[in-house]
Amino acid sequence: MPTLLERIGCKLALFHAQRVYRHFQKAVDDAPHEQTRALRRALQVIDGSDFARRHRLTPDTTAADLRRMVPLCGYEGLRPYIERVWAGDVRALFRARSPILMFATSSGTTAKAKLIPVTKEFVRDYRRGWNVFGLKMLTDHTAAVLRPILQVTSRYNSQCSPAGIPCGAITGLLAKMQKRIVRRFYVGQPEVANIPDARARYYTLMRLGISRDVSFAITANPATLIQMARTAAQESEELIRDVADGSLSRRVVPDAALRERLASGLKPDRSRAAELERLRAAHGTLRPRDYWKLSFLACWTGGSLGHYLDTLRSWYGDIPIRDIGLLASEGRVTIPFEDAVPAGALDVTAAFFEFIPIECCHQDQPQTLLASELETGQDYAVVLTNTAGLVRYRLDDVVRVHGWLGNAPVLEFLYRAGRVASLAGEKLTEHHCAAAVRNVCQAFKLPELDFVLAPCWGDPPYYRLNCEVELSSAQVEALDRELCVQNEEYASRRASMRLGAVQLRLLAPGSLAAMDNKLMKARGAVSEQYKRVYLFTKPGDDDHILTAMRQVPCSNGAALQISNPARGGG
Repeated sequence: MPTLLERIGCKLALFHAQRVYRHFQKAVDDAPHEQTRALRRALQVIDGSDFARRHRLTPDTTAADLRRMVPLCGYEGLRPYIERVWAGDVRALFRARSPILMFATSSGTTAKAKLIPVTKEFVRDYRRGWNVFGLKMLTDHTAAVLRPILQVTSRYNSQCSPAGIPCGAITGLLAKMQKRIVRRFYVGQPEVANIPDARARYYTLMRLGISRDVSFAITANPATLIQMARTAAQESEELIRDVADGSLSRRVVPDAALRERLASGLKPDRSRAAELERLRAAHGTLRPRDYWKLSFLACWTGGSLGHYLDTLRSWYGDIPIRDIGLLASEGRVTIPFEDAVPAGALDVTAAFFEFIPIECCHQDQPQTLLASELETGQDYAVVLTNTAGLVRYRLDDVVRVHGWLGNAPVLEFLYRAGRVASLAGEKLTEHHCAAAVRNVCQAFKLPELDFVLAPCWGDPPYYRLNCEVELSSAQVEALDRELCVQNEEYASRRASMRLGAVQLRLLAPGSLAAMDNKLMKARGAVSEQYKRVYLFTKPGDDDHILTAMRQVPCSNGAALQISNPARGGG
Protein backbone atom coordinates (compact mmCIF):
# COMPACT_ATOMS: atom_id res chain seq x y z
CA MET A 1 0.00 0.00 0.00
CA PRO A 2 1.27 3.54 -0.77
CA THR A 3 2.39 5.54 2.25
CA LEU A 4 0.72 8.81 3.25
CA LEU A 5 3.71 10.73 1.89
CA GLU A 6 3.45 8.90 -1.41
CA ARG A 7 -0.25 9.66 -1.66
CA ILE A 8 0.33 13.36 -0.97
CA GLY A 9 3.20 13.49 -3.46
CA CYS A 10 1.17 11.78 -6.14
CA LYS A 11 -1.74 14.16 -5.61
CA LEU A 12 0.62 17.09 -6.13
CA ALA A 13 2.01 15.48 -9.28
CA LEU A 14 -1.55 14.77 -10.45
CA PHE A 15 -2.51 18.40 -9.84
CA HIS A 16 0.37 19.55 -12.04
CA ALA A 17 -0.53 17.02 -14.76
CA GLN A 18 -4.15 18.18 -14.71
CA ARG A 19 -3.06 21.76 -15.32
CA VAL A 20 -0.94 20.58 -18.28
CA TYR A 21 -3.90 18.58 -19.61
CA ARG A 22 -6.29 21.53 -19.35
CA HIS A 23 -3.79 23.66 -21.23
CA PHE A 24 -3.57 21.05 -23.97
CA GLN A 25 -7.37 20.93 -24.27
CA LYS A 26 -7.37 24.69 -24.85
CA ALA A 27 -4.44 24.36 -27.25
CA VAL A 28 -6.21 21.95 -29.60
CA ASP A 29 -9.25 24.23 -29.65
CA ASP A 30 -7.02 27.09 -30.77
CA ALA A 31 -4.50 25.04 -32.76
CA PRO A 32 -3.46 27.73 -35.29
CA HIS A 33 -2.56 30.17 -32.50
CA GLU A 34 -0.75 27.41 -30.57
CA GLN A 35 1.27 26.53 -33.67
CA THR A 36 2.36 30.18 -33.96
CA ARG A 37 3.53 30.02 -30.34
CA ALA A 38 5.36 26.74 -30.97
CA LEU A 39 7.19 28.26 -33.93
CA ARG A 40 8.22 31.27 -31.88
CA ARG A 41 9.62 29.05 -29.10
CA ALA A 42 11.59 27.01 -31.63
CA LEU A 43 13.05 30.15 -33.22
CA GLN A 44 13.95 31.62 -29.82
CA VAL A 45 16.11 28.57 -29.09
CA ILE A 46 18.24 29.15 -32.21
CA ASP A 47 18.14 32.96 -32.14
CA GLY A 48 21.56 34.44 -32.96
CA SER A 49 23.07 31.12 -34.03
CA ASP A 50 25.08 30.71 -37.21
CA PHE A 51 22.18 28.78 -38.72
CA ALA A 52 19.67 31.50 -37.84
CA ARG A 53 21.91 34.28 -39.19
CA ARG A 54 22.53 32.40 -42.43
CA HIS A 55 18.78 32.11 -43.04
CA ARG A 56 17.92 35.52 -41.51
CA LEU A 57 15.66 33.95 -38.88
CA THR A 58 14.41 35.78 -35.78
CA PRO A 59 11.81 34.83 -33.16
CA ASP A 60 9.35 37.01 -35.07
CA THR A 61 9.73 35.11 -38.35
CA THR A 62 6.28 34.01 -39.54
CA ALA A 63 5.32 30.59 -40.85
CA ALA A 64 5.03 32.01 -44.37
CA ASP A 65 8.46 33.60 -44.17
CA LEU A 66 9.98 30.45 -42.72
CA ARG A 67 8.74 28.37 -45.63
CA ARG A 68 10.10 30.96 -48.07
CA MET A 69 13.51 31.45 -46.40
CA VAL A 70 14.50 27.93 -45.30
CA PRO A 71 14.48 24.87 -47.56
CA LEU A 72 13.18 21.55 -46.34
CA CYS A 73 15.97 19.27 -45.17
CA GLY A 74 16.68 15.87 -43.72
CA TYR A 75 19.29 15.16 -41.09
CA GLU A 76 22.15 15.42 -43.56
CA GLY A 77 21.27 19.06 -44.20
CA LEU A 78 21.71 19.83 -40.50
CA ARG A 79 24.56 17.45 -39.78
CA PRO A 80 27.37 20.05 -40.22
CA TYR A 81 25.75 22.30 -37.61
CA ILE A 82 24.97 19.45 -35.21
CA GLU A 83 28.51 18.08 -35.49
CA ARG A 84 29.84 21.49 -34.49
CA VAL A 85 27.54 21.44 -31.45
CA TRP A 86 28.75 17.90 -30.73
CA ALA A 87 32.32 19.24 -30.72
CA GLY A 88 31.37 22.01 -28.28
CA ASP A 89 30.47 24.91 -30.61
CA VAL A 90 26.90 25.51 -29.35
CA ARG A 91 26.58 28.79 -31.28
CA ALA A 92 26.49 26.84 -34.54
CA LEU A 93 22.81 26.03 -33.96
CA PHE A 94 21.72 27.58 -30.66
CA ARG A 95 21.81 30.75 -28.62
CA ALA A 96 25.07 31.56 -26.88
CA ARG A 97 25.70 29.41 -23.81
CA SER A 98 22.51 27.38 -24.32
CA PRO A 99 22.92 24.21 -22.26
CA ILE A 100 22.73 20.93 -24.20
CA LEU A 101 21.58 18.27 -21.75
CA MET A 102 22.38 15.32 -23.99
CA PHE A 103 22.32 14.04 -27.56
CA ALA A 104 19.54 11.56 -28.34
CA THR A 105 20.66 8.93 -30.83
CA SER A 106 18.66 7.63 -33.74
CA SER A 107 19.59 5.78 -36.91
CA GLY A 108 19.85 7.82 -40.08
CA THR A 109 19.77 7.03 -43.78
CA THR A 110 23.51 6.39 -43.71
CA ALA A 111 25.66 4.22 -41.48
CA LYS A 112 26.46 7.27 -39.35
CA ALA A 113 23.91 7.68 -36.56
CA LYS A 114 21.83 10.80 -36.07
CA LEU A 115 22.54 12.88 -32.98
CA ILE A 116 19.61 15.03 -31.82
CA PRO A 117 20.58 17.88 -29.44
CA VAL A 118 18.38 17.85 -26.35
CA THR A 119 17.83 21.29 -24.84
CA LYS A 120 16.00 22.09 -21.62
CA GLU A 121 13.18 23.53 -23.75
CA PHE A 122 12.96 20.30 -25.75
CA VAL A 123 12.78 18.23 -22.55
CA ARG A 124 9.98 20.48 -21.34
CA ASP A 125 8.05 19.91 -24.57
CA TYR A 126 8.70 16.16 -24.50
CA ARG A 127 7.61 15.78 -20.89
CA ARG A 128 4.51 17.88 -21.45
CA GLY A 129 3.32 15.41 -24.07
CA TRP A 130 3.94 12.47 -21.74
CA ASN A 131 2.04 14.23 -18.94
CA VAL A 132 -0.99 14.77 -21.18
CA PHE A 133 -0.83 11.17 -22.42
CA GLY A 134 -0.35 9.73 -18.92
CA LEU A 135 -3.12 11.70 -17.24
CA LYS A 136 -5.69 10.72 -19.85
CA MET A 137 -4.53 7.12 -19.72
CA LEU A 138 -4.84 6.88 -15.93
CA THR A 139 -8.13 8.79 -15.92
CA ASP A 140 -9.53 6.12 -18.23
CA HIS A 141 -8.01 3.29 -16.13
CA THR A 142 -8.39 4.39 -12.52
CA ALA A 143 -7.62 0.89 -11.19
CA ALA A 144 -3.98 1.50 -12.16
CA VAL A 145 -3.57 4.64 -10.04
CA LEU A 146 -1.05 4.39 -7.15
CA ARG A 147 0.04 0.91 -8.20
CA PRO A 148 3.46 -0.25 -9.47
CA ILE A 149 4.40 0.34 -13.13
CA LEU A 150 6.63 -1.74 -15.38
CA GLN A 151 8.50 0.69 -17.64
CA VAL A 152 11.40 -0.02 -20.00
CA THR A 153 14.01 2.67 -20.66
CA SER A 154 17.54 2.74 -22.06
CA ARG A 155 20.73 4.53 -21.04
CA TYR A 156 20.96 8.25 -21.70
CA ASN A 157 24.75 8.19 -21.22
CA SER A 158 26.01 5.25 -23.26
CA GLN A 159 28.76 7.55 -24.59
CA CYS A 160 29.88 11.18 -24.35
CA SER A 161 30.62 13.91 -26.85
CA PRO A 162 34.10 15.49 -27.04
CA ALA A 163 32.64 18.27 -24.89
CA GLY A 164 31.56 15.73 -22.25
CA ILE A 165 27.84 15.79 -23.05
CA PRO A 166 26.07 12.41 -22.56
CA CYS A 167 24.66 10.62 -25.55
CA GLY A 168 22.04 7.88 -25.63
CA ALA A 169 18.28 7.42 -25.30
CA ILE A 170 16.09 10.33 -24.25
CA THR A 171 13.85 7.91 -22.33
CA GLY A 172 16.76 7.35 -19.94
CA LEU A 173 17.09 11.07 -19.28
CA LEU A 174 13.35 11.44 -18.69
CA ALA A 175 13.42 8.53 -16.22
CA LYS A 176 16.34 10.14 -14.38
CA MET A 177 14.52 13.49 -14.21
CA GLN A 178 11.19 12.00 -13.11
CA LYS A 179 9.86 13.25 -9.77
CA ARG A 180 11.18 11.02 -7.00
CA ILE A 181 7.72 10.41 -5.56
CA VAL A 182 6.49 9.16 -8.96
CA ARG A 183 9.64 7.18 -9.70
CA ARG A 184 9.01 5.08 -6.58
CA PHE A 185 6.10 3.44 -8.39
CA TYR A 186 8.35 2.12 -11.18
CA VAL A 187 9.46 -1.43 -10.47
CA GLY A 188 12.70 -0.94 -12.39
CA GLN A 189 15.42 1.40 -11.18
CA PRO A 190 17.33 3.56 -13.71
CA GLU A 191 20.42 1.40 -13.08
CA VAL A 192 18.73 -1.51 -14.89
CA ALA A 193 19.66 0.25 -18.14
CA ASN A 194 23.34 -0.25 -17.22
CA ILE A 195 23.05 -4.02 -17.69
CA PRO A 196 24.71 -4.57 -21.09
CA ASP A 197 22.96 -7.82 -22.10
CA ALA A 198 19.35 -7.40 -23.27
CA ARG A 199 18.17 -10.75 -21.95
CA ALA A 200 19.69 -9.98 -18.55
CA ARG A 201 17.89 -6.62 -18.50
CA TYR A 202 14.59 -8.31 -19.32
CA TYR A 203 15.11 -10.89 -16.58
CA THR A 204 16.01 -8.20 -14.04
CA LEU A 205 12.95 -6.09 -14.81
CA MET A 206 10.66 -9.09 -14.53
CA ARG A 207 12.38 -10.18 -11.31
CA LEU A 208 11.90 -6.73 -9.78
CA GLY A 209 8.26 -6.66 -10.84
CA ILE A 210 7.02 -10.19 -10.33
CA SER A 211 6.68 -9.83 -6.56
CA ARG A 212 4.73 -6.59 -6.89
CA ASP A 213 1.17 -5.68 -7.89
CA VAL A 214 2.04 -4.35 -11.34
CA SER A 215 -0.79 -2.28 -12.79
CA PHE A 216 0.41 -1.75 -16.36
CA ALA A 217 3.48 -2.09 -18.58
CA ILE A 218 4.71 0.62 -20.92
CA THR A 219 7.41 0.74 -23.58
CA ALA A 220 7.60 1.80 -27.20
CA ASN A 221 8.00 -1.53 -28.98
CA PRO A 222 5.53 -4.37 -28.28
CA ALA A 223 8.28 -6.83 -29.24
CA THR A 224 10.13 -5.78 -26.08
CA LEU A 225 7.16 -6.73 -23.88
CA ILE A 226 6.94 -10.09 -25.63
CA GLN A 227 10.63 -10.79 -25.13
CA MET A 228 10.39 -9.85 -21.44
CA ALA A 229 7.50 -12.23 -20.84
CA ARG A 230 9.23 -14.98 -22.82
CA THR A 231 12.48 -14.53 -20.89
CA ALA A 232 10.66 -14.81 -17.56
CA ALA A 233 8.97 -18.01 -18.74
CA GLN A 234 12.17 -19.56 -20.06
CA GLU A 235 14.07 -18.66 -16.88
CA SER A 236 11.18 -19.50 -14.54
CA GLU A 237 13.20 -21.94 -12.38
CA GLU A 238 15.78 -19.32 -11.50
CA LEU A 239 13.17 -16.57 -11.29
CA ILE A 240 11.06 -18.47 -8.76
CA ARG A 241 14.17 -19.33 -6.76
CA ASP A 242 15.15 -15.65 -6.68
CA VAL A 243 11.66 -14.72 -5.43
CA ALA A 244 11.84 -17.30 -2.67
CA ASP A 245 15.31 -16.18 -1.56
CA GLY A 246 14.83 -12.43 -2.01
CA SER A 247 17.77 -12.37 -4.41
CA LEU A 248 18.80 -11.38 -7.92
CA SER A 249 20.66 -14.04 -9.88
CA ARG A 250 24.44 -13.71 -9.81
CA ARG A 251 24.56 -15.43 -13.19
CA VAL A 252 22.26 -12.83 -14.73
CA VAL A 253 23.92 -9.78 -13.11
CA PRO A 254 27.56 -10.73 -12.38
CA ASP A 255 28.51 -7.15 -11.43
CA ALA A 256 28.35 -7.42 -7.61
CA ALA A 257 27.98 -3.68 -6.93
CA LEU A 258 25.24 -3.25 -9.51
CA ARG A 259 23.46 -6.40 -8.37
CA GLU A 260 23.53 -5.20 -4.74
CA ARG A 261 21.98 -1.84 -5.69
CA LEU A 262 19.26 -3.46 -7.77
CA ALA A 263 18.41 -6.07 -5.13
CA SER A 264 18.50 -3.69 -2.17
CA GLY A 265 14.72 -3.66 -1.71
CA LEU A 266 14.10 -7.37 -2.33
CA LYS A 267 12.98 -9.65 0.50
CA PRO A 268 12.43 -13.44 0.66
CA ASP A 269 8.87 -14.27 -0.38
CA ARG A 270 8.30 -18.02 -0.23
CA SER A 271 4.51 -17.74 -0.44
CA ARG A 272 4.76 -15.79 -3.72
CA ALA A 273 7.28 -18.32 -5.02
CA ALA A 274 4.88 -21.15 -4.19
CA GLU A 275 2.07 -19.30 -5.97
CA LEU A 276 4.24 -18.90 -9.08
CA GLU A 277 5.03 -22.62 -8.96
CA ARG A 278 1.30 -23.42 -8.90
CA LEU A 279 0.59 -21.06 -11.79
CA ARG A 280 3.35 -22.57 -13.90
CA ALA A 281 2.08 -26.09 -13.22
CA ALA A 282 -1.53 -25.15 -13.97
CA HIS A 283 -0.84 -23.33 -17.26
CA GLY A 284 2.27 -25.14 -18.46
CA THR A 285 4.28 -21.92 -18.44
CA LEU A 286 4.63 -18.69 -16.50
CA ARG A 287 2.78 -15.75 -18.06
CA PRO A 288 2.20 -12.15 -16.92
CA ARG A 289 -1.53 -12.60 -17.56
CA ASP A 290 -1.57 -15.15 -14.71
CA TYR A 291 0.68 -13.53 -12.10
CA TRP A 292 -0.33 -9.85 -12.53
CA LYS A 293 -3.73 -8.11 -12.50
CA LEU A 294 -2.92 -5.72 -15.31
CA SER A 295 -5.25 -2.86 -16.19
CA PHE A 296 -3.78 -2.19 -19.65
CA LEU A 297 -0.61 -2.07 -21.76
CA ALA A 298 0.88 0.95 -23.50
CA CYS A 299 3.04 0.56 -26.62
CA TRP A 300 3.08 1.27 -30.33
CA THR A 301 0.25 -0.42 -32.20
CA GLY A 302 0.32 1.35 -35.58
CA GLY A 303 2.05 0.53 -38.83
CA SER A 304 3.70 -2.88 -39.05
CA LEU A 305 3.85 -3.19 -35.25
CA GLY A 306 0.18 -4.12 -35.12
CA HIS A 307 1.38 -7.56 -36.20
CA TYR A 308 2.59 -8.20 -32.63
CA LEU A 309 -0.68 -7.56 -30.83
CA ASP A 310 -2.09 -11.11 -30.90
CA THR A 311 1.15 -12.52 -29.50
CA LEU A 312 1.23 -9.73 -26.93
CA ARG A 313 -2.25 -10.65 -25.72
CA SER A 314 -1.33 -14.33 -25.52
CA TRP A 315 1.24 -13.38 -22.87
CA TYR A 316 -0.44 -10.48 -21.10
CA GLY A 317 -4.12 -11.28 -21.52
CA ASP A 318 -7.01 -9.76 -23.39
CA ILE A 319 -6.66 -6.33 -21.81
CA PRO A 320 -6.84 -2.82 -23.31
CA ILE A 321 -3.79 -1.65 -25.25
CA ARG A 322 -3.16 2.04 -25.79
CA ASP A 323 -0.82 3.35 -28.46
CA ILE A 324 1.79 5.70 -26.95
CA GLY A 325 1.70 7.95 -30.01
CA LEU A 326 3.99 8.85 -32.85
CA LEU A 327 7.18 9.97 -31.17
CA ALA A 328 10.86 9.71 -31.97
CA SER A 329 14.19 11.04 -30.78
CA GLU A 330 13.33 14.13 -32.82
CA GLY A 331 10.16 14.78 -30.80
CA ARG A 332 6.53 13.85 -30.23
CA VAL A 333 3.98 14.18 -33.03
CA THR A 334 0.73 12.71 -31.67
CA ILE A 335 -0.99 11.96 -28.38
CA PRO A 336 -3.55 9.10 -28.44
CA PHE A 337 -6.60 9.39 -26.21
CA GLU A 338 -8.35 6.04 -26.78
CA ASP A 339 -7.53 2.35 -26.38
CA ALA A 340 -7.22 0.10 -29.43
CA VAL A 341 -6.88 3.08 -31.79
CA PRO A 342 -3.45 3.64 -33.39
CA ALA A 343 -4.14 7.35 -33.88
CA GLY A 344 -3.78 10.47 -31.78
CA ALA A 345 -4.24 14.20 -31.83
CA LEU A 346 -1.40 16.29 -33.20
CA ASP A 347 0.62 17.62 -30.27
CA VAL A 348 0.29 21.24 -31.37
CA THR A 349 2.33 22.41 -28.36
CA ALA A 350 5.42 20.28 -29.08
CA ALA A 351 6.60 21.76 -32.39
CA PHE A 352 5.58 23.71 -35.44
CA PHE A 353 4.35 21.19 -38.01
CA GLU A 354 4.11 21.14 -41.79
CA PHE A 355 2.88 18.29 -43.95
CA ILE A 356 3.84 17.04 -47.41
CA PRO A 357 1.03 15.42 -49.44
CA ILE A 358 2.10 11.83 -50.03
CA GLU A 359 2.04 12.21 -53.81
CA CYS A 360 4.70 14.94 -53.50
CA CYS A 361 7.07 13.12 -51.14
CA HIS A 362 9.49 12.25 -53.95
CA GLN A 363 10.08 15.94 -54.67
CA ASP A 364 13.13 17.64 -53.20
CA GLN A 365 11.30 20.84 -52.18
CA PRO A 366 7.54 20.18 -52.31
CA GLN A 367 4.95 22.66 -51.18
CA THR A 368 3.83 21.95 -47.62
CA LEU A 369 0.51 22.34 -45.85
CA LEU A 370 -0.18 23.57 -42.34
CA ALA A 371 -2.08 21.41 -39.85
CA SER A 372 -5.25 23.42 -40.43
CA GLU A 373 -5.10 22.65 -44.16
CA LEU A 374 -5.12 18.86 -43.93
CA GLU A 375 -8.00 16.75 -45.23
CA THR A 376 -9.58 13.75 -43.54
CA GLY A 377 -8.68 10.47 -45.22
CA GLN A 378 -5.51 11.82 -46.87
CA ASP A 379 -1.91 10.77 -46.24
CA TYR A 380 0.97 13.13 -45.51
CA ALA A 381 4.65 13.06 -44.52
CA VAL A 382 5.56 15.01 -41.38
CA VAL A 383 7.89 18.02 -41.26
CA LEU A 384 8.73 19.70 -37.94
CA THR A 385 10.49 22.74 -36.49
CA ASN A 386 11.18 22.35 -32.79
CA THR A 387 13.22 23.30 -29.74
CA ALA A 388 15.91 20.70 -30.53
CA GLY A 389 17.25 22.95 -33.28
CA LEU A 390 15.53 21.04 -36.07
CA VAL A 391 14.17 23.52 -38.62
CA ARG A 392 11.87 22.38 -41.45
CA TYR A 393 13.11 18.87 -40.73
CA ARG A 394 11.70 16.08 -42.88
CA LEU A 395 10.82 13.47 -40.30
CA ASP A 396 9.21 11.63 -43.21
CA ASP A 397 6.89 9.53 -41.09
CA VAL A 398 3.74 9.09 -43.17
CA VAL A 399 0.43 9.66 -41.37
CA ARG A 400 -3.25 9.48 -42.30
CA VAL A 401 -5.82 11.99 -41.09
CA HIS A 402 -8.73 10.27 -39.30
CA GLY A 403 -10.60 13.33 -38.10
CA TRP A 404 -10.22 16.23 -35.71
CA LEU A 405 -9.99 16.90 -31.98
CA GLY A 406 -10.96 20.52 -31.63
CA ASN A 407 -8.94 22.12 -34.40
CA ALA A 408 -6.08 19.61 -34.26
CA PRO A 409 -5.96 16.73 -36.76
CA VAL A 410 -6.11 13.16 -35.45
CA LEU A 411 -3.31 11.23 -37.17
CA GLU A 412 -2.38 7.57 -37.55
CA PHE A 413 1.20 6.54 -38.30
CA LEU A 414 1.41 4.35 -41.42
CA TYR A 415 5.07 3.89 -42.42
CA ARG A 416 8.35 5.63 -43.11
CA ALA A 417 8.55 7.51 -46.38
CA GLY A 418 11.20 6.34 -48.83
CA ARG A 419 12.70 2.90 -49.17
CA VAL A 420 12.93 2.07 -45.49
CA ALA A 421 11.95 -1.24 -43.90
CA SER A 422 11.11 -1.43 -40.21
CA LEU A 423 9.71 -4.54 -38.54
CA ALA A 424 10.81 -3.65 -35.02
CA GLY A 425 11.85 0.00 -35.28
CA GLU A 426 15.19 -0.69 -37.00
CA LYS A 427 14.56 1.64 -39.99
CA LEU A 428 16.76 -0.31 -42.39
CA THR A 429 17.53 1.53 -45.63
CA GLU A 430 18.84 0.50 -49.02
CA HIS A 431 22.05 2.30 -48.17
CA HIS A 432 22.54 0.07 -45.11
CA CYS A 433 21.86 -3.08 -47.14
CA ALA A 434 24.06 -2.18 -50.10
CA ALA A 435 26.97 -1.16 -47.88
CA ALA A 436 26.68 -4.33 -45.78
CA VAL A 437 26.63 -6.65 -48.82
CA ARG A 438 29.51 -4.76 -50.41
CA ASN A 439 31.66 -5.13 -47.29
CA VAL A 440 30.90 -8.85 -47.01
CA CYS A 441 31.85 -9.39 -50.66
CA GLN A 442 35.13 -7.58 -50.07
CA ALA A 443 35.86 -9.54 -46.90
CA PHE A 444 35.26 -12.91 -48.61
CA LYS A 445 36.69 -11.82 -51.96
CA LEU A 446 33.38 -12.46 -53.70
CA PRO A 447 32.34 -10.84 -56.98
CA GLU A 448 29.70 -8.15 -56.76
CA LEU A 449 26.49 -9.76 -55.51
CA ASP A 450 23.13 -9.07 -57.09
CA PHE A 451 20.44 -9.32 -54.42
CA VAL A 452 17.27 -7.99 -52.86
CA LEU A 453 16.69 -8.03 -49.11
CA ALA A 454 13.14 -8.35 -47.78
CA PRO A 455 11.48 -8.19 -44.33
CA CYS A 456 9.63 -11.32 -43.23
CA TRP A 457 7.25 -11.95 -40.37
CA GLY A 458 8.29 -14.71 -38.01
CA ASP A 459 8.86 -15.32 -34.34
CA PRO A 460 10.93 -13.21 -34.20
CA PRO A 461 10.72 -11.42 -37.58
CA TYR A 462 13.83 -11.36 -39.77
CA TYR A 463 15.24 -10.30 -43.14
CA ARG A 464 15.60 -12.64 -46.12
CA LEU A 465 18.40 -12.31 -48.63
CA ASN A 466 17.20 -13.25 -52.12
CA CYS A 467 20.11 -13.88 -54.48
CA GLU A 468 21.33 -16.21 -57.24
CA VAL A 469 24.64 -17.13 -55.60
CA GLU A 470 24.85 -19.84 -52.95
CA LEU A 471 26.50 -18.38 -49.86
CA SER A 472 27.99 -20.24 -46.92
CA SER A 473 26.60 -20.00 -43.40
CA ALA A 474 29.65 -17.94 -42.44
CA GLN A 475 28.96 -15.46 -45.24
CA VAL A 476 25.28 -15.06 -44.31
CA GLU A 477 26.22 -14.62 -40.66
CA ALA A 478 28.80 -12.02 -41.70
CA LEU A 479 26.08 -10.11 -43.55
CA ASP A 480 23.95 -10.10 -40.42
CA ARG A 481 26.87 -8.73 -38.40
CA GLU A 482 27.61 -6.12 -41.05
CA LEU A 483 24.00 -4.89 -40.98
CA CYS A 484 24.50 -4.36 -37.24
CA VAL A 485 27.57 -2.26 -38.03
CA GLN A 486 25.72 -0.22 -40.64
CA ASN A 487 22.60 0.41 -38.53
CA GLU A 488 22.75 0.66 -34.74
CA GLU A 489 18.98 0.24 -34.46
CA TYR A 490 19.23 -3.07 -36.32
CA ALA A 491 22.05 -4.07 -33.95
CA SER A 492 19.90 -3.16 -30.96
CA ARG A 493 16.94 -5.23 -32.21
CA ARG A 494 19.20 -8.20 -32.93
CA ALA A 495 20.81 -7.95 -29.49
CA SER A 496 17.40 -7.75 -27.80
CA MET A 497 16.06 -10.67 -29.88
CA ARG A 498 13.33 -8.56 -31.46
CA LEU A 499 14.81 -9.47 -34.85
CA GLY A 500 16.12 -12.84 -35.97
CA ALA A 501 19.19 -13.48 -38.10
CA VAL A 502 19.26 -12.96 -41.86
CA GLN A 503 18.20 -16.03 -43.84
CA LEU A 504 19.09 -16.95 -47.42
CA ARG A 505 16.81 -17.84 -50.31
CA LEU A 506 18.57 -19.05 -53.46
CA LEU A 507 16.95 -18.03 -56.74
CA ALA A 508 17.29 -19.52 -60.18
CA PRO A 509 19.70 -17.68 -62.54
CA GLY A 510 18.03 -14.73 -64.24
CA SER A 511 15.39 -14.25 -61.53
CA LEU A 512 16.55 -10.80 -60.47
CA ALA A 513 16.86 -9.57 -64.06
CA ALA A 514 13.29 -10.76 -64.64
CA MET A 515 12.26 -8.92 -61.48
CA ASP A 516 13.84 -5.72 -62.81
CA ASN A 517 11.94 -6.05 -66.07
CA LYS A 518 8.72 -6.70 -64.20
CA LEU A 519 9.18 -3.59 -62.02
CA MET A 520 10.20 -1.40 -64.96
CA LYS A 521 7.10 -2.44 -66.86
CA ALA A 522 4.86 -1.87 -63.85
CA ARG A 523 6.29 1.63 -63.29
CA GLY A 524 6.40 2.60 -66.94
CA ALA A 525 10.13 3.35 -66.63
CA VAL A 526 12.91 2.98 -69.17
CA SER A 527 16.18 1.30 -68.28
CA GLU A 528 18.05 4.63 -68.02
CA GLN A 529 15.58 5.85 -65.39
CA TYR A 530 15.24 2.63 -63.46
CA LYS A 531 16.94 2.46 -60.06
CA ARG A 532 17.86 -1.02 -58.90
CA VAL A 533 15.77 -2.23 -55.96
CA TYR A 534 17.89 -3.69 -53.16
CA LEU A 535 15.35 -3.59 -50.34
CA PHE A 536 11.65 -4.34 -50.20
CA THR A 537 9.85 -2.50 -47.44
CA LYS A 538 6.80 -4.65 -46.76
CA PRO A 539 6.73 -8.28 -45.62
CA GLY A 540 5.74 -10.56 -48.49
CA ASP A 541 6.80 -8.17 -51.24
CA ASP A 542 9.63 -10.47 -52.36
CA ASP A 543 7.21 -13.41 -52.52
CA HIS A 544 4.71 -11.36 -54.51
CA ILE A 545 7.21 -9.93 -56.98
CA LEU A 546 9.30 -13.10 -57.28
CA THR A 547 6.28 -15.40 -57.59
CA ALA A 548 7.09 -16.28 -61.20
CA MET A 549 10.76 -16.89 -60.45
CA ARG A 550 11.67 -20.49 -59.72
CA GLN A 551 13.63 -21.08 -56.50
CA VAL A 552 16.33 -23.75 -56.52
CA PRO A 553 17.58 -26.15 -53.83
CA CYS A 554 20.57 -25.03 -51.78
CA SER A 555 23.16 -27.34 -50.28
CA ASN A 556 23.58 -25.00 -47.35
CA GLY A 557 20.44 -26.02 -45.54
CA ALA A 558 21.30 -24.20 -42.34
CA ALA A 559 21.38 -20.84 -44.08
CA LEU A 560 18.58 -21.46 -46.57
CA GLN A 561 14.93 -20.69 -45.95
CA ILE A 562 12.40 -21.49 -48.69
CA SER A 563 8.84 -20.31 -48.30
CA ASN A 564 5.67 -20.73 -50.28
CA PRO A 565 5.23 -17.55 -52.38
CA ALA A 566 1.47 -17.96 -52.31
CA ARG A 567 1.42 -17.46 -48.55
CA GLY A 568 3.10 -14.06 -48.74
CA GLY A 569 5.18 -14.34 -45.59
CA GLY A 570 8.29 -15.65 -43.97
